[in-house]
Amino acid sequence: MCRRILNIVVLLFCSLLTSCLGVFYIDLGNHYAWLEDRIIVKIKEETANSLSYDLLIRPQVLNYGYDNKFIIAYQIYDGSEWYNSNQIAEEKDSLFIQFAKLKEMKHCYWIINKETNQVIGPMRKPEFDRKCEELHVKAKMRHFHEKKLWKNKGL
Repeated sequence: MCRRILNIVVLLFCSLLTSCLGVFYIDLGNHYAWLEDRIIVKIKEETANSLSYDLLIRPQVLNYGYDNKFIIAYQIYDGSEWYNSNQIAEEKDSLFIQFAKLKEMKHCYWIINKETNQVIGPMRKPEFDRKCEELHVKAKMRHFHEKKLWKNKGL
């Protein structure tokens, strides 16, 4: 009985502690954010302890950069099976086609135009570089995670 009460007290304490902390994110401007879950979102509403948002780039966003007009991101497919659904849904839904591309590419790049809300990607590095040049993207990423990945892949 004493152990059960202790478990309840610990659970309540943990709930209280996490509810006070809120959601950690980095503001990328124009209501865009990088969340601690390594995702990029468009914030719809923010309260003291939570966010309502549209998920734009799923895990794992390892690198990003931004300026007044663009957000650029480097993502690696994390192997999650939650990208999958059933075969019928995958054939009908372009989102599942995008997930299939992520699985095939393993690592990719994205560009978000904050003024038009356009999300471009996933892209391989050469296509990303061409698109950044074409759009005159000034944002730059620190390449720490990216270099680490390339090194581990032997590329």
